[in-house]
Amino acid sequence: MSSNHLKYQKIAAFFSRVYSSRLNPLYHLGDFAIFLFAVASVTGIYIFLFYTINPAHAYDSVQQISANPFNGLMRSMHRYSSDLLVVFVILHLIHSLIIGKYKRLLSWISGVISFLVVVFIGVTGYILVWDQKAKLIGFLTAKFISAVPIFDPAIAGAFLLNNLDYVGGFFKVSLFGHIFFSVLTIIILWIHVLRIENPKIFPPRKLMIYGLLALCVVCVLLPVKSDARAESTFIPYDTTFDWYYFFGYYFMKVLPVWANWVLMLGSGLLLAIIPFMGKKKAVVKPQIDLDKCDACNLCSYDCPYGAIDMLVKNNEIKAILNPDNCVGCGICIASCKEHAITLPGYPVLETLPDAPKHTVAAFSCSYFPQVRMPEGVNAAHYKVPCIGSVNPKDLEKMITGHVCEGVLLMGCEECYFRLGKTWTLDRITHKRPPMLSKKVPLSKVRFITSVQPNVNAEIVAFAQELSNNTAANVHHDTAPLTVRDFLKPNHVIAVLLFTVFFGVLALFSATKLHFYPKNEQLLVLSFKYVSSPTVTTQLQTQEKHMQSPVPMVKSRSPIKLQIVGNSGKTLLVKEYSPRGLRKDIAIFVYEELKVAEPSVNIHITETEAAGKGMQLLNVPLSTKDGVIVTITDGQLKALANN
Repeated sequence: MSSNHLKYQKIAAFFSRVYSSRLNPLYHLGDFAIFLFAVASVTGIYIFLFYTINPAHAYDSVQQISANPFNGLMRSMHRYSSDLLVVFVILHLIHSLIIGKYKRLLSWISGVISFLVVVFIGVTGYILVWDQKAKLIGFLTAKFISAVPIFDPAIAGAFLLNNLDYVGGFFKVSLFGHIFFSVLTIIILWIHVLRIENPKIFPPRKLMIYGLLALCVVCVLLPVKSDARAESTFIPYDTTFDWYYFFGYYFMKVLPVWANWVLMLGSGLLLAIIPFMGKKKAVVKPQIDLDKCDACNLCSYDCPYGAIDMLVKNNEIKAILNPDNCVGCGICIASCKEHAITLPGYPVLETLPDAPKHTVAAFSCSYFPQVRMPEGVNAAHYKVPCIGSVNPKDLEKMITGHVCEGVLLMGCEECYFRLGKTWTLDRITHKRPPMLSKKVPLSKVRFITSVQPNVNAEIVAFAQELSNNTAANVHHDTAPLTVRDFLKPNHVIAVLLFTVFFGVLALFSATKLHFYPKNEQLLVLSFKYVSSPTVTTQLQTQEKHMQSPVPMVKSRSPIKLQIVGNSGKTLLVKEYSPRGLRKDIAIFVYEELKVAEPSVNIHITETEAAGKGMQLLNVPLSTKDGVIVTITDGQLKALANN
């Protein structure tokens, strides 16, 4: 996966030229997602203060929020930050797949769960608006879960009928889920970073400012608008579609419900087994010499994954390795000034004064591109697991002992092990122990990141500079450390790039998608039918208060539904059995038909009860809105939106 990490950095380097390496958003996908979650949470709490928790008045309260300029801005920020949250979470998951960090089981599983929870939060949030889009999503959700026998299929029909008695309960569940799972997300995120020491919870401040400015611009230029009121039609014909949250619902348009269940469960299983796919790379663990350990605690502080704990061993505090957390980066080697930590396979450094002399001692991390020292450059090249594993005390010995005239450090633009680059630069520039001695001129040290062009030319130039300074007996004791990296951001272009990116993504959150073409006549049957008993029994008991005045039903008759066009053509014939183990519970019917004929006749016949049934004749159909057939007061009735 080292080649993938390098390829990713080369792609990301394009943005480093604008944002700088430190502020590059492609190196802050996870923490920027958390920042967007925070923005969505804060704006959500604010607009909730003006929201009416009632499906009969929810739409009006949302429209009033949008009518106020500031509240409308908050609503737009809530919506777009939520959309961007999904995008950045997906990018973070893809990044983990590319560079191979999906092998960390706890982080991967918690990350996938957080993605699913975020999607659930978004879906429930859309339902609370109670416009045509909310009606469609509520209807599709109810239709999806009603495929499970324990759920009532009539819930789906209730959304189309605008039945607030049914929908009100679903509405309150959505509100509770929206709030509860938002809080749950915080716990999942804590689990997600549990193994990581000093995790990046939020991105750098400047990057957050860029994001907020761009988000505000997009919200002003593309304010969020609701669809038409949910009650305006039975069938949600004209709706917008947010692809970031509703991508799964699209399959409800092209596949039957059972196939959507297979697709969802199969996708979930695939995501769950990804960490177990392929061979896990063997990790070489460091070894700690407890006799040399002086319990300074630096290795414990510096470990990016909390793999070293300070524990009591033989009545003394010592550094103890937790091998389950160790990733073999070797950063702890550079933390120990006593050289009590070693790593099998780590190169043997020539630090003694009698060692062969070189112009340059070059160190490259295992994720740096393969480097061949240019001809004419007298260099010793050491390949280390991470540039953060190079102990500054070793560099000090090399330079002061004249083993080399200078040291070249070559590491990732964004450290694969998170903190190797940061700790190295801090140690060299006297900001973090163990520090490079101030007696060593920083002009004798150079740092080059993996995405810099023409590394060989940099090596030649550095070697020539060292040789010239030695020949002239020149020492730049006050010169700063030279770092070949993208260091300066362009604030204006950075905000502009974010604005364009956010704006393009915003367009896909309100695209038109017609689940039901308006030029077709739609007939929907949604009702509960209680058929006649076929087997009854009288409860036998001596206790009078336990005796039932009517016989108990042990089973009921199935029914046959037949729909015939006015031309006499049979459009549907289907049988339904009562629910329950004993077939003694009411029958729930839900059917959707696209009908070309101007009217239909509907017949219901009980197959095991002679002469029992219902019928509804000459039901007119229209392309203006669907016709819903239900049972009211024991009669089949057609409801049409006139």
